[in-house]
Amino acid sequence: MLDFISNNSSAISAVANVIMVMVWVVYLQLMLNGIIRQRRSSLIISSSLKSDAAARCFISNMSEGSFHIQNLTARVHRDGEDQLSDITEPAADNHSRSFQTPLSHGEALELGSFEELLERFSVHRGEIGTSGLTRENPLEFHVTVVGIHGPSRKPVAARRRFGLYRDNGTLRACGMTRETEQFRWGPRRRRIVEANQVIN
Repeated sequence: MLDFISNNSSAISAVANVIMVMVWVVYLQLMLNGIIRQRRSSLIISSSLKSDAAARCFISNMSEGSFHIQNLTARVHRDGEDQLSDITEPAADNHSRSFQTPLSHGEALELGSFEELLERFSVHRGEIGTSGLTRENPLEFHVTVVGIHGPSRKPVAARRRFGLYRDNGTLRACGMTRETEQFRWGPRRRRIVEANQVIN
């Protein structure tokens, strides 16, 4: 055994060096993945699934670390054009709270019913008729969140599109996109943030 090691010491040393390099590559990859995960925001915008109540909208912070909501906007497609309105702050006497708030990791914020979000939207954009909406022909309703994730200095955004319709007089919502779009970096992030951000 000792003779084998002595005769093949250079080959054994080379193999050991390769193994060492592989171990370091795996370690650095795990460390890099951890850093990216900590710096990457992840917000989930969803609607309630109860069949016996009006649909309600939620924002869940699945990021590593806290997320501070700066702005919340709604966009609808009406009369052949997109209309945008900031719905962060209370806009009527029956709206008692602001959506500008921090969310810790795993925390969810209930925004209220989609009916209430439409009321906030209509203060600046006019009332939206919903009586004729059906599941086959819903109202496109985009919810966009802009905020700061953890120690980052640049705002990021998340967006999801819903279809709103009436079911026996109750306003329902169905996701028109399977997942919440995340805008964390690059030109798309900058465009979405600039289009939806209000300086407070």
